[in-house]
Amino acid sequence: MRSGALAAIVRRMRRVVLVLGTFALACQPGGGVESTIDSAVDTTAAMTTSGTSSTTTSTLPTTGAETGTSTTGTSSTSTTQETSSSSSSGTTGEHEVPPGSTIPVGDGDYFLLGANYPWLNYGGDFGGNNWGTYGVHTEQAEVGAHFDAMRGYGLRVARWFVFTDGRAGISFTGDGTPTGLGEHVFMDMQEAVAIARARGIYLVPVLLDFHWMFWAQQNNGVQTGGRSDTLKDPAKRAALVEAVIVPLLQAFADEPAILAWEIMNEPEWSISDLPAASPDGGADAVPLADFYAFAAAVADAVHAHTSSYVTLGSASLKWYRVWTPEFAASHGLPPLALDFYQTHYYPWMDGQMWSGDPELGTVQFSPMVQTYADLGLDRPMVVGEFIASDQAAARLDVLLANGYAGAWPWSLTSDYSLDGAGMKTWADAHAALVGLPPL
Repeated sequence: MRSGALAAIVRRMRRVVLVLGTFALACQPGGGVESTIDSAVDTTAAMTTSGTSSTTTSTLPTTGAETGTSTTGTSSTSTTQETSSSSSSGTTGEHEVPPGSTIPVGDGDYFLLGANYPWLNYGGDFGGNNWGTYGVHTEQAEVGAHFDAMRGYGLRVARWFVFTDGRAGISFTGDGTPTGLGEHVFMDMQEAVAIARARGIYLVPVLLDFHWMFWAQQNNGVQTGGRSDTLKDPAKRAALVEAVIVPLLQAFADEPAILAWEIMNEPEWSISDLPAASPDGGADAVPLADFYAFAAAVADAVHAHTSSYVTLGSASLKWYRVWTPEFAASHGLPPLALDFYQTHYYPWMDGQMWSGDPELGTVQFSPMVQTYADLGLDRPMVVGEFIASDQAAARLDVLLANGYAGAWPWSLTSDYSLDGAGMKTWADAHAALVGLPPL
């Protein structure tokens, strides 16, 4: 029995409603995203100006999704194999995660300090398509340099998008039923793991982006988006989990470098009937019940097949309650059994709140103001996207003081820098809290 198997059984037994059968069943743009949140930051927090500078070369959107075409990378002499199953013992998912401001990793409890990578080429880092083969295994030098920069900033977690809008890495039949993984996916994931492990950085692979549910577009033989039916149709949903997600989980079942699998980035922008729903105008939005059925199946698969955690990249504290067991029970939905929650924060959320909303409660949308303790959650919460292009140390001080269990700014390869000097200063000052076990 794997080290995570017993804990997975315990987790499933503790669920309020047991889901019978796994297969039965990026950020919303906020107008002009500003780079300062000085009113929420304790300006007396000290920080130095020393540290390494970023080596990034890409200019990418700041909203968790790229709509342009990707560039083709050069081939390499990668020695990784097409399939991989790590023999290392798991370091994460064997723990039951209690509420609080830290998350268990190995034998310790930590604040997860990291960053969004989030891609070299949006949707093309894992697998190939008609545009070419340009995944991680062809780009080790550039990706490695990016991870060197992260390590230099003292960051130990990288959030990395995988299949995004479905443009690469997954095979489909003519009617849109998923049939399996593309030929290069295992090689690219193995190379990603090798790059991360060599630098002591843990990964959070993000399986899908909310653009998965956008209306289909065709571009030089490649379809982007147009995959809402894989969530709405029970047979296609089962195929997506069974033929695509489970084999990937199994191949990296006990890989210690994979801290957690993320089900989807910011699904709220592509769901039609959330409380206070605000689906993107480009989305073929899906019903919440269909998304919940998919998300529950993926969470169960992560727990059944790996020793990693599972999380979901919620777009805002605006909807934090939607992903809780209490909300699921009150709406007849299967509980998701997330191991830790995740919220994203951008300046458009400043000054906004719910006050006694019957569905969404009372909450400030900004984690710079809202404390974790007052959310009443059963698991920790990580701030999985935010801007830290200046005063990073002061911003991190606020998030730590407010009780959050990690912070991953957006992003290493975007218009916003990570304030490497400030991140490094803060990481050094909190070395015991952020220093995850060596890989």
